[in-house]
Amino acid sequence: MKLLTFSKAVNASVLLIILVSLRKSFISLINTFDPPERFAVTLYQALVVFLTIEAARLTTIAFYRPQGGVKKDNFTTGLSQIARLVYGLIFGVLVLSLFSISMKEAITTLSLLAAALVLITKDYISNLINGMYMTFARIVNIGDTVKIADTKGKIIDITLSNVHLLNDDDDIVYIPNNNVFTSQIINYTRRELKKSNIDFELDISQIDQLEKIEKEIVFALNDLHDLIQPGSMILKVNSIKHEYCSFKFQYILNDTLNKEHDNKVKRQVIAFVMRYSLQTRGRR
Repeated sequence: MKLLTFSKAVNASVLLIILVSLRKSFISLINTFDPPERFAVTLYQALVVFLTIEAARLTTIAFYRPQGGVKKDNFTTGLSQIARLVYGLIFGVLVLSLFSISMKEAITTLSLLAAALVLITKDYISNLINGMYMTFARIVNIGDTVKIADTKGKIIDITLSNVHLLNDDDDIVYIPNNNVFTSQIINYTRRELKKSNIDFELDISQIDQLEKIEKEIVFALNDLHDLIQPGSMILKVNSIKHEYCSFKFQYILNDTLNKEHDNKVKRQVIAFVMRYSLQTRGRR
């Protein structure tokens, strides 16, 4: 249980009980400032809704245990997103109450406005719905390493509008939820064996035998064999063009989540490819 979050939930619950028990006194106090006719009642109702939702949200988060021991996952993110939407509606109702519009009339007015706004902001609404669906359906999870279309990285957040990816260059890439929903997704985290890949190209004239190149790469990684699972290294052909051939070298680390080890292996492979390219070019 998260004690700090639970204490906040208790505070929200206590405030809710006090507010409900002192309803008449609260409304009378607000009316002493001579607000618009319906503002005091609407403010009371809005605070009750806000405290109820906040107490329920914080209590749920306090007792919920995300998988893998992470601080935040799809479920807690989804709860926060729903709460923000409701709080936005509450704020809209309060603004309308300044013009002496009751809670019921305000909700009706907001519904009519929402129907009109859907036509104008349909792409944003679609983005929002797709974001909520992905969050709760767990198509992808915060912390997963994925490839979305041509972008590969680790998911660090999922919002109502974007998925935030941290790529290999430590750049944060924001991908709209609509694009994520309609793109092909490769989830490397959910694979039983998490293979690492490095792609490179060689001129057709520089290629002798595929097995020979594979053995030379494995030999070049000899001082890093303690980082790689035995028998996991393999060289594959991606495609063959008129002037060059595209390769993929795959391996499985002993510690599949260790980025530093992965970078060491990749640097060694890149160094070998550069040396091999220069040596074979010199023999031409």
